[in-house]
Amino acid sequence: MNIVSSEFNFLKPLMSEKLIRVGRKNDGGYVLPGFLINDTDGLLSFGYGYDSSFEEEYINLSNNSVIIFDHTCDYKKLIKNLLKNFKRFLLFRKKFNDVKNNFDNLLKYRKFINSKKVIFFRKKVVKEKKEKIDAEIHDILEKLKFNKAILKCDIEGAEYDILETVLKFNKKIDCILIEFHNIKSNINLFKENINNLLKFYFITHLHGNNHDPLIENINVPDTLEITLVKKKFIHNKIFVNKFPIQDLDQPNNPSLKDLYFEFKN
Repeated sequence: MNIVSSEFNFLKPLMSEKLIRVGRKNDGGYVLPGFLINDTDGLLSFGYGYDSSFEEEYINLSNNSVIIFDHTCDYKKLIKNLLKNFKRFLLFRKKFNDVKNNFDNLLKYRKFINSKKVIFFRKKVVKEKKEKIDAEIHDILEKLKFNKAILKCDIEGAEYDILETVLKFNKKIDCILIEFHNIKSNINLFKENINNLLKFYFITHLHGNNHDPLIENINVPDTLEITLVKKKFIHNKIFVNKFPIQDLDQPNNPSLKDLYFEFKN
């Protein structure tokens, strides 16, 4: 077993009742306390990458609205891929199913972002706006009408820049589902961000993204999914020490073994 360095014991999650998995198997699903689905009033999602399984299941379970920011997703890219694969199909370099999958993805994207429960912005979430495509995190949260939101954040490293501002609006956010990237290269910033989050939230779940390894000598995943819940919802001091959790967690890459790590009692 890979024992996490005691230096990182601050990551130990507290046990929460009735954790559930929302979203698809493998990459795209998140683990959180089930009661928060109906106790929250909306989902703010930063980064969805054409995988709407979490957002759609949240809508179906709660009947709440979802606001999404993702600058990487648009019609043009999907249409370009469709046309490229169609040309390759005509040259016998692609199968018909490849073209069909591209077309189905285009239709699915169109249906999802035009749903009555979805508000989609093709914008990049940043701390300070520098380009037209940017959306400042302060403006997003200041205008946010949710008062008991879930924040899902998967923005490929930009999370380090925005969390200070997110915490200024912690009264609007009851749960944070966040994936930290490149922890090894940002180890001090990672510690600082977690310690600031722990002023308002408890960690209730961890999962290592197996697209990247455990960090040598400390055995913390280099890419780590963390579930944080407002302190008022957690009433025990029982820690969870071993990960992943059977029948709850899924390897992000199903072709690779999941990341196993453990905290000392």
